[in-house]
Amino acid sequence: MKTVGRTLLALLLATLALPAAGQRFSVSTDCLDWLTLGAINADASVAVSQNVSLHAGGDLNPWTFRKEDPEKQFQARLMTVWGGARWWPWHVYSGWWAGMDACYRVYNVGGIIKRETEEADAYGARLWGGYSVMLSGHWNLDVGAGLWGGWKDYTVYSCPSCGVIQDKGGKVFVLPDARVAIQLIF
Repeated sequence: MKTVGRTLLALLLATLALPAAGQRFSVSTDCLDWLTLGAINADASVAVSQNVSLHAGGDLNPWTFRKEDPEKQFQARLMTVWGGARWWPWHVYSGWWAGMDACYRVYNVGGIIKRETEEADAYGARLWGGYSVMLSGHWNLDVGAGLWGGWKDYTVYSCPSCGVIQDKGGKVFVLPDARVAIQLIF
């Protein structure tokens, strides 16, 4: 956990030291993702041409809530890593964009709406679209959403802490991406 925090801090400090002559690099965080039971997240990107940027990032939610009371325990624990590209019709970091990335997620979610808990490794591709508004010379507001599809190997348990397996297997999935992004970008 300390390593993730130090890496995020180093990325932020590195961006603050960059000259302001055009946006070539960016570091961002998804504000809505922080509201998902405290998911820590960051995305770094580099413009490789006037219309293309490469992105890599991840999110982490290691928290389990009410662990002391197994009947009330719930969690949305996850770790996700991704890497991909965005195409910007006008100019990188400004206006409309479309993107695609490869994504891997390991997660354990349960006890929130129902007692059933799903634990899985999921990997696939995400298709994104959105709009980036320049707020100032250094700050952007990025709004977007996407679809995520791929394969997951999963196990479904009766409750978050009991260990009784209800279902197990692998299957194809297509979902609206859980990361509806409202990002502040530097």
